[in-house]
Amino acid sequence: MIFKSVLLIYWIKKRPFLGLFFFTLSTTIIFGQKEYVPLISDIQIVGNIKTHHSILKREIHHRVNIYLDSTIVQEDRNRLDNLGLFSEITWKVVPIEDGTAILIFTVIESIYFTPPLAFPTYKEDTGWSIVGLWYINNFRGMNQSFSLGGSIGGEDTYGLNFTDPWMFGDHVSLSLNVGKTLYTHRFLGEDININNIGIKVGKWFGKSIKTSIGVDIESKTFSKQEIMAEFFYLAPNATIKYDTRDIFWNPEKGILVSQSIYHKEGIYPKDFRMTNLTQSLSWYHALNNKEKKLIVAFNGILKNKIGDRDNYWLDYFGNSSTIRGWSLPDSNLYFSGKELFRFGHESIYGSIELRQEVIPKHATSIGAELGLLIVLFADVGLISDQWKYLKDQLPIYGFGTGIRVPFPLIGSIRLDYGWGYRDGKWNTGAIHWAIGQKF
Repeated sequence: MIFKSVLLIYWIKKRPFLGLFFFTLSTTIIFGQKEYVPLISDIQIVGNIKTHHSILKREIHHRVNIYLDSTIVQEDRNRLDNLGLFSEITWKVVPIEDGTAILIFTVIESIYFTPPLAFPTYKEDTGWSIVGLWYINNFRGMNQSFSLGGSIGGEDTYGLNFTDPWMFGDHVSLSLNVGKTLYTHRFLGEDININNIGIKVGKWFGKSIKTSIGVDIESKTFSKQEIMAEFFYLAPNATIKYDTRDIFWNPEKGILVSQSIYHKEGIYPKDFRMTNLTQSLSWYHALNNKEKKLIVAFNGILKNKIGDRDNYWLDYFGNSSTIRGWSLPDSNLYFSGKELFRFGHESIYGSIELRQEVIPKHATSIGAELGLLIVLFADVGLISDQWKYLKDQLPIYGFGTGIRVPFPLIGSIRLDYGWGYRDGKWNTGAIHWAIGQKF
């Protein structure tokens, strides 16, 4: 070993230039080249006109007088995006004369309110209505939302809603709603009249555990010709979620696990009692690192019902939130008995989607967001009157494609077209329109 070391030194002396090259290469391989990481001496936010500075600062966890951590900065950017107030958020580091740097977040505020106006809207269960609405998404610049509105047509409504995600401090939220709704049941043909008052309080524990608890006081009347069924009940409810999604509108990574309970305790009739349990699991993963992400997403939902199982409370498959690709049921289909396999009280269903960004979300010249996703989806599920009969059912499938467009105030618009399949038979297909992602 000593002899080999002496030979190496002699060789370097005879060939000094090669020796210098060999020494530089060796030290580079051994020690590597350290990337310059600036010390952040200040954090600034620019671009917010309506939104109070404190609303943004509380979402930024990177600190001053520490070296830049780009992972934390990206998480801060995502939290700002998840507020739903901005069309675009970017960040940059600007070196200054003393050798440190300033971290700057630039935000472009989205459209945050509507003047009192009327416009057409569509819901799968009730059809088309004309809505009169006054909506403020960033009320007082404090990330509160306030709406006052009503509708006529497929659904006659009026109501008031208020939400504040930080009403009592760090992620302790409050939401209030008062409203009245009248519409005709999609497949029973019953006229429904609902009066509701609700209050809900939420609390986050750390970054990922999100809880809420609330209570509704509701009256619900079903009427058809001379027959009427009236229900007046107290409805306590609670939800707990474990949420690690990075971006809410179109997650690139993370999971969302949710468990909710909604109980109806009859005031009239006193013997009316029903509890709905819903469990959900969603998973998201980006398949590439390009600007235009390709994302695979999975969701599974299990619904149990305890108590009253009258037909008034039936669920069904075939809309934008369950199994897509099936036409919405009407009273002719339901009472014919041809597709009773689509109706029930207990269900389990799941979806997988492949989401390709065609236009990444960004701000336009007027401040509204613009973007486009193209989606391929597959849905499958089982539904029955009782859980023990699910195993005897044949699965219901839906396959198709769709688009997602981010939109101010409501998050995104979703349009899907698909075809249903069951027991070796395909249907003729159906189109579904909805607000927000399916999951």
